[in-house]
Amino acid sequence: MISIKSTAGLFALLSFDISQAIDPLVPAYIMVKNYTGPGFYQNFDFFSNHDPSNSFAKYVDLIDANSTGLAGFQSSNNDESDPVYLGVDHQTITPNGRPSVRLEGQDTFNHSLIVADIRHMPCGCGTWPAFWLLGQGADWPSAGEIDIIEGINNRNVSTMALHTKKEVFVGNLTSAYAGNTQMAGTFTNLDCNLDSGGTTGCTAKASWKNYGAEYNAQGGGVVVTEFTSDAINIWSFPRDSIPQDILSGSPNPHPHYNGSQWGPPEAKFVPSVNSSSFDDHFFNLKPIFNTAFCGRWIDGLWNTSECASLAPTCSEYVSNNPAAFSGAYWAIGRIQVYEPLVNTTTFGPTTPRFNPAYTNEHRGRLEDFQTY
Repeated sequence: MISIKSTAGLFALLSFDISQAIDPLVPAYIMVKNYTGPGFYQNFDFFSNHDPSNSFAKYVDLIDANSTGLAGFQSSNNDESDPVYLGVDHQTITPNGRPSVRLEGQDTFNHSLIVADIRHMPCGCGTWPAFWLLGQGADWPSAGEIDIIEGINNRNVSTMALHTKKEVFVGNLTSAYAGNTQMAGTFTNLDCNLDSGGTTGCTAKASWKNYGAEYNAQGGGVVVTEFTSDAINIWSFPRDSIPQDILSGSPNPHPHYNGSQWGPPEAKFVPSVNSSSFDDHFFNLKPIFNTAFCGRWIDGLWNTSECASLAPTCSEYVSNNPAAFSGAYWAIGRIQVYEPLVNTTTFGPTTPRFNPAYTNEHRGRLEDFQTY
């Protein structure tokens, strides 16, 4: 059963004993947000405007998402909190766009380590889902965009990307270069700049099947994004290989910290020699989950894709085949956000960079709506 339940507030923040020994050369992280269970929806807004990417999705507001069952909780058979469910309409022929959900965080973050437990993700012909971070306070993409999970159709490997407005290039640390151990994935584009590189951004693809039906079949996994001045790192772990420090709530990815078993990230974005610090290009980032359909990426490839035999165009297929999208949903166990407790050169605590930003647009109180 899927249901939306009201809650009085967030879960308690993780406590941390400052007296424990801290290595000044690596960031020690403290949890500042734990999005999970009944409090999850109180920290997110439902975006219901026209899709800026001009996809075939018709994003619904909180009231419609609740009444039509597109957002709620998915019952689980274990002791963990029921996963958050974000689905799409899979019952109706929809000539003007398929109803879907785009959920945007109310909080924004800067330097941070974001851990997302993904139990299931949308996939299949015509789908274009994403989990991403969008910078606030400037026109896109002047505050930056980090695409953590993104893909289309029946692909089985996630694309990771950065988007910037000013000229930014990243160094090629791809594993395709002999002897390189800094990242497991492979770069496909090094230009992050909208003006010169277009909307593709600087992109990398993962080294294993961390997207789509096969990923879902194994129970999903955990994806971790670390943002510092000098690098943006993205790790992806299958369900049966999640590092113990993540499970225990004390994540630290660096190999010289307690013998970390994380291994290299799937993507390691580092500014090239002639590019400035990432702090100039990525700030006030909020998390977003959405499921789009068709759009420029899929439409440009439809006729040569494995989906071409299903319909002449992507929009015709998505419009006329609602049952094909019963599995096009996100199931999210939790999202935990950690921030550095100390900087990388001195001992002692620093003021966390957590900066809550709230908006009344698309907001509503879940307790005002029915439970079903």
